[in-house]
Amino acid sequence: MSAAASPSRRPPSAAGEHWRANPFHRGRLGDGGPDRIGAYGDDPRVGDAERGRELGHGIWRIGAERIAGEQTLPWRARHPSRHFSARLHSFSWLIDLAAVGASAHARMAELFDSWVADHGEWDELAWDPEITAERLFAWLCWGQPAFEQGAPEQREALMRSAARQARLLLIAQTELSERHLGSIKAGAALVLAAAAGFPDAERLAEQGEEMLIEACAKQFLPDGGHFSRAPEVLAEALCDFVTAAHAMPETPVTLRDALPRFANMLRLLRLGDGGLGCFHGGAEGAPASIDAALARVSGEVRAFQFADRSGYQRLEAGPLRVLFDVGGAPPLSFSERAHASALAFELSSESERLIVNVGAGRELEPAARMAARATNGHSTLIVADALSATLEESRRKGPARLVGPNLDDVRRASDDSGVTVQGRHDGYRDKFGLLHRRYMFIDHAGGNLRGIDELIRPTRLKGGSSKKTIPFVARFHLHPDVQARLLEKQMALLETRGGQRWRLRTDAPNMSLAPSIYWGGRAPRETLQLVLAGDADPMGHGLAPPNRVRWALTRA
Repeated sequence: MSAAASPSRRPPSAAGEHWRANPFHRGRLGDGGPDRIGAYGDDPRVGDAERGRELGHGIWRIGAERIAGEQTLPWRARHPSRHFSARLHSFSWLIDLAAVGASAHARMAELFDSWVADHGEWDELAWDPEITAERLFAWLCWGQPAFEQGAPEQREALMRSAARQARLLLIAQTELSERHLGSIKAGAALVLAAAAGFPDAERLAEQGEEMLIEACAKQFLPDGGHFSRAPEVLAEALCDFVTAAHAMPETPVTLRDALPRFANMLRLLRLGDGGLGCFHGGAEGAPASIDAALARVSGEVRAFQFADRSGYQRLEAGPLRVLFDVGGAPPLSFSERAHASALAFELSSESERLIVNVGAGRELEPAARMAARATNGHSTLIVADALSATLEESRRKGPARLVGPNLDDVRRASDDSGVTVQGRHDGYRDKFGLLHRRYMFIDHAGGNLRGIDELIRPTRLKGGSSKKTIPFVARFHLHPDVQARLLEKQMALLETRGGQRWRLRTDAPNMSLAPSIYWGGRAPRETLQLVLAGDADPMGHGLAPPNRVRWALTRA
């Protein structure tokens, strides 16, 4: 059974069928293919050999989903969701299988040949332009064993399919331009296809280069951050740019000038373990991949502690690294994966993460990604379990887009005792008449992190307000490698796997431990969260309880 007929898939209706499925347009993809792959891409990403060995044994896990049992050829199995099928067809897992080494080469060739036999000509989902871009990029970076060791009688079909995929990317430029990260991947894939010696290589190279230059101009902020505000998106884009630049005879000036900005911004967004902060639809990423990408970017290395345009502040002292989200929603067209995470933070000490957001890796299924966007999935203050932003349904099919809140009064100050950063947002103003302001302080030795959360009724806000108190909580999601226990009503002890011990004290009326989940790593993991709870006065000024909560994290 092909994936198009799998019970987990829905075939397109005759009325709503996309232009790509029209036989006339499919005919435009042509028949010719290269005789051989003349050159392969040099992707800086580093695969996960442990996952690769699982794939070698037929264990297919993507996010929190998996195919039942062991499946040698996953295309013909029942898939748990359409999302799972999409990620399977993207071949994003190929890098992990390649990391196993020579013992996996025959397995790679088998998977390529079986995919081409079932889907190499056409499939409604597998030939989506963004998925096609991911697949072609992966093939041309990590697929050498399949191209050179696969069944000789199937080599022509494999080469033909690869060339057709490249031509699809040429035809689907307009659609890809709305995919943001997909357009970068497609541009890089076209550059690789040209370097590999595909037919019409000059046109492939020209269009791929144009797509990458356009992305540099339209998708990135002056400080080097991506408009999505997602650290993982920036890291993925940098890896694709670096791979494409290595394959070009000469790197365009626009790309050469942009790469150092991207790299320096990425350095700001790393925590002590070398991974990324989990903000706005992203996960930690692989530190080895980030190291490899940064090592291949020439230009001045600039260390900075705040990025006003990207909306992040970094507090760094001794072993502590704090990333503080002081930005609002991305532009509407980039906000489909953005999170309601105003004034959330993540914290690491030495090479261990302590306080995190729940995260949302790219392979996570859509329902979980949607849940992770809520404010209560972040280490920040939440009023009445509401969102600090608005999620508006998109006019076109796709996830809801994030709108708001407005952030202001962002300040940074340093003195002999340490560094203080503050920010304020209005995400609870319309519904509750309150602003949230958070102060964070780190001492220069890195042994003390202190915070103050205030709920403030603006003095100019007119109209009556109920006298009923408003519940709020400040959540501190803990990394799964951190154990926690309450020592007394207002103090908890955190212990890391590496032996670090930290005490969290607060003047909040109530502190408790509650379950949480972490979606920022390779697979979902259960964890805990510390919850500081109170009830705010709707007319409060925030300078004293009950509308002010103080907390301090000190190394024991």
